[in-house]
Amino acid sequence: MSKDIMAAISVMAYGYHVNVLINEIDVGIKGGKSESLRLFSKEHSMLSDLPENMKKLACLQPGDNEIKIEYKRIIGETSTGMTVELRSEEQFDNDEFLVNYRTEPDDTNGAANVIEKFIL
Repeated sequence: MSKDIMAAISVMAYGYHVNVLINEIDVGIKGGKSESLRLFSKEHSMLSDLPENMKKLACLQPGDNEIKIEYKRIIGETSTGMTVELRSEEQFDNDEFLVNYRTEPDDTNGAANVIEKFIL
């Protein structure tokens, strides 16, 4: 029997184009706003209840995982910086994170790709 794994990703990305891949699966984050998604393991018991367009959210696996954050600052738009936070189900009610990536409001780096590993 597989372990049901759940996590939540929150992205605050006003002034940024963003793409987030988890274990090489594009979860649908686009940037330019605040977005939150609930993510599931690939064999989660709730997967069969999800609509077809949400099945991409089943991207987690027990053990080693990888998140790739691709972003580009939109020149001319105001921003308070970008934040990407990923929490496991056990971390929903506390201040712990699997991933907590931030940029500064005055960061004008342009584009970047960040890859971080995390374990579930």
